[in-house]
Amino acid sequence: MKLFVLGLSHWQTPLDVRESVAFTRGELPQALLELKDALGGGVIVSTCNRTEVYATGEGTRRVYDKMHELLANRLPPDVADPSRAFYFYEHEEAVRHLFRVACGLDSQILGESEVLGQVRDAYGASVAQRCAGGVVSRVFHHTLRVGRRARRETGIGDNALSIGTAAVELTRRTIGDLGRASAAVVGAGEAGMLVAQALRYRGVGRMELLNRTLSRASEAAAELDAEARPLEDLPAVLAKVDILVSSTDSHDVLLSRETVAEATGSRNGSPLVIVDIAVPRDADPAVGDLPGVTLLDLDDLESVSSANREERAQEVAAVERIIDEEMLRFRSWWESRSLDPSIARLEAQAEALRTGEVAKTLRQMPHLGEDEAARIEAMSRAIVRKLLHNPIAALKEDPGQLEAARQLFGLKDEPGAD
Repeated sequence: MKLFVLGLSHWQTPLDVRESVAFTRGELPQALLELKDALGGGVIVSTCNRTEVYATGEGTRRVYDKMHELLANRLPPDVADPSRAFYFYEHEEAVRHLFRVACGLDSQILGESEVLGQVRDAYGASVAQRCAGGVVSRVFHHTLRVGRRARRETGIGDNALSIGTAAVELTRRTIGDLGRASAAVVGAGEAGMLVAQALRYRGVGRMELLNRTLSRASEAAAELDAEARPLEDLPAVLAKVDILVSSTDSHDVLLSRETVAEATGSRNGSPLVIVDIAVPRDADPAVGDLPGVTLLDLDDLESVSSANREERAQEVAAVERIIDEEMLRFRSWWESRSLDPSIARLEAQAEALRTGEVAKTLRQMPHLGEDEAARIEAMSRAIVRKLLHNPIAALKEDPGQLEAARQLFGLKDEPGAD
């Protein structure tokens, strides 16, 4: 059995493909059940910049096919070669990749603060569906510890940007002083709140929060000295604000070209910047063609994220050293998983040989009394115990010798040896 991951991310996959494969909160439980049916369980990590499936199994080809089937069915029909859309890592490569994700090294915004929480939430969602157990559970618990350690022992997370704060920085570069601007944030979830906080920190003027649930918008608005609005007020808000940032968890397009064109018709040429950081996107890409409207999405954050990576490059080496250490711990744990059963098989094999030979000997010596037979039994046990002592002690000291021991003692083909 090994751990595998199949996924795609911002590094090699454009946003229009990533958003088609992303799972909303509402879709995730059913997807986890499908994963459970296919491979017995696992975890799906689906964020604004990646969708990844983690699972264990026997047979690389079989696991790949099951994972690929789960994700490839969601790809747009114009993707020429679905197999090239994904990366696939096996066992230690998969574990190292997951560690890097949790530490923020694989993020568009290096060291971002949200990703560790997203990994934790993904694991929690799997646990809720009774889809994460055994090896997967152990690996994700280890991963969360690695992510916390990286932030505690290095500066990778110090004053780190998030997707939300990067979006606000990009907006500031686009329109200049935010103190004279009015803004609206659509979506009162974690990402939306980070955007709203970043806008307020940058000194934005009037701010409005829109959400499907007005009570949630009111609660968030009270913390930020903003005005809460129901989502139905979106056209009216579009007609008057300078900046609109959208971050919802919906497959529906909220900002169609027609909606935005009609809402902005009364703006008299006043510019509007729309920043869409939702996956799937909230805004139709055609919105960016409207006069006076600037549409920015996650792929436009690259200029901000590149500068952030340069500033934090010196911390990457320190985090990679931590990951190297934690990979040694993982390797030791993994090898020890097979060690105890293999030792038990070795001892059982020796005991079977011992009892067989003793029984044969005693049958050939029927004149022996019970005391003599017992002494032969005791002697044979002592010989076997002493013969096995050094090999077993060596295996416990260095589990890396386990494969050699399997071959030496003929254990390799025993049931469950792998």
